[in-house]
Order: sequence, then C-alpha cells, then structure tokens
Amino acid sequence: MYIDVNQIGGKGLLLDDSLELDENLLVEEDSFFLDDVEYNVFLKREGNQINARGRIRTAVSLQCVTCLENYELKINSKFDIILFPIDLIEMTNAALNPEEMEYIFYEGERVDLTKILVEQVNLFIPFNPQCSPDCRGICANCGMNLNYNKCKCENSLNEVSFLFDKIKR
Repeated sequence: MYIDVNQIGGKGLLLDDSLELDENLLVEEDSFFLDDVEYNVFLKREGNQINARGRIRTAVSLQCVTCLENYELKINSKFDIILFPIDLIEMTNAALNPEEMEYIFYEGERVDLTKILVEQVNLFIPFNPQCSPDCRGICANCGMNLNYNKCKCENSLNEVSFLFDKIKR
C-alpha cells in the first residue's frame, strides 16, 4: 500500500485501518499471521523528511525453538521513524556509508506503508522464539515433548549428564 507524499498536508495525515499481509514477508520460517495488522499511523512532513509515528497490533504464529510447538505471539507495538528521500544517497557509491545505514528511505513521491508495517512486525519477533521462558523442550532420545509428559528415557538424562561430565574434565 503506497501513500502519495503530496497527500500529507501541513497538519499531517492520519491513517487508521487494518491490512492483510503476506506471511512470506515474515523473517521467521514457518511463521504466519493469525490476524490482520491493525495500524494507526500519523505521517507528518518536515521538508523532505517524513515522520511516521504509530502503533500496530496483530498476532503471529511462531514455532518454539525448544519444543518445536507452534504458539501465538501477540504484537502491540509503537514506533516512531523518520523517512528520507532515496535521492539523499549519492548514486556514485555502490555501498551505503554507516550514517546512511541508519536511515529508512522512500522513493519518488510514494511511501510504502506495507514495508514499514512488515518491518515493525519483524522487529518484534524474537531471534529465537520460545513459547515460554520455562519451556522444557523435547527429549533428545525419544522426541517426547517434556512440557506435557515426563520422559521414560533414563538413558537420555544419563547421557546428558555424562556429556557434561566429559566437558568439565
């Protein structure tokens, strides 16, 4: 969804809606949206810069890295970013300088709102998603989810302690 920069008047532009986003845009493998992304964004122009301040709400399904079960992550996040025109970058360079790496750009007379919303969702997703801090994971021997049942593999517990004993030596 693109916003024409010329629509942003002197008092700014308020956008309040919901949007269905493609799950392929999420950074985490096997994740998907459980709800549309509800957003409230206020865009204000200051010269050639555009300040985008807002809030997003949605829910995504993630796979826990410890027990491999899917779980729901509710996202309710605020953001405040400044967008700069892509024309600021000198096209003679093939790479961005460190200062330019901090910027978020818009091209021409359009701001890609979808790109901003997806970026904010992806920033909220943890690097190693875990269903809960006390997730017990799965048994390395039989694959039993230890959150639901006690494992009957005494060998797996002995094996783990044996490996740790070996490491300590």
